[in-house]
Amino acid sequence: MRISNAQITAMMHGSMNSSSEKLGKLMQQMASNERMLLPSDDPISAVRVLRIQREEATLTQYRTNIANVSGNLSKQEANLKAASDTMLSVRDLLLWAANGSNTSEDLAAMANELESLEKTILSFANVRDEEGRYLFSGTLSNHPAITFDEASETYNLTGNDQYRQAAVANGVLVEENITAVQVFGTDVKVLNDLHALIKTLADPALDATDPALRTQITATLDNLDATHGDLLGAVTELGGRQNTLTLLSSSNEDVSLVNQKIEGELSQLDYAAASIDLANYQLSLQATQKTYLKINGLSLFGML
Repeated sequence: MRISNAQITAMMHGSMNSSSEKLGKLMQQMASNERMLLPSDDPISAVRVLRIQREEATLTQYRTNIANVSGNLSKQEANLKAASDTMLSVRDLLLWAANGSNTSEDLAAMANELESLEKTILSFANVRDEEGRYLFSGTLSNHPAITFDEASETYNLTGNDQYRQAAVANGVLVEENITAVQVFGTDVKVLNDLHALIKTLADPALDATDPALRTQITATLDNLDATHGDLLGAVTELGGRQNTLTLLSSSNEDVSLVNQKIEGELSQLDYAAASIDLANYQLSLQATQKTYLKINGLSLFGML
């Protein structure tokens, strides 16, 4: 069978185009450090990489949620500890007031200081975050946790006892708040008792030796101790949640490292093998070009 010059030329052009295409693709892979330039290069690996990338996006969201929740828990813990210190100051004053050696003027002076501490405790209960949300109001974070009714001179809960939750790992939700109900109870008895006692101590007609006064101080002191115990329990709970977040954060980081390793193995180029392929493609292209030039230069006249 006779092969024409046109066929030879077409074959050589096809070979050179194929080698040039492979060489160009390999150089593009080496420049981008990507083994798969298109999903069609390796469909199975491309699907696995997409799944890993989706999981990584989810882990990124978990990391954001953990950071936000941890920040909120830290603010709540700091405010509860400050409220604890204030309650201890109140306790010291109540013990002093209950010792029976104070005059009416002494008790009135204590009332002024207790009133200031009362307002301080309320301010800690109604603390807000940087977005203006009340931290201890449950899911009613746009309302103060506790409000004071001037008409009845009583404190009332205006938040609720519900917890806000955030996803921090696959299938794991963490409560991101402590509620005022958990610390102060549904009737806010400690603040109401303290307010009533302050009013009694500030009364100019107060008899400092009245046994009923000592009874009232003792009852307020007992309620304060109970509330302070609940507050310390809430601080311990916050610390436990922080520990949980730390463990989950570490676990998420481990999963992310594994994902990055697998994604790298699937998508990144093996430079050692690619360098060998590059040299082979270059040699193949050069050989094809030289062969084409040699064959193209052949002629019957050269045989004469």
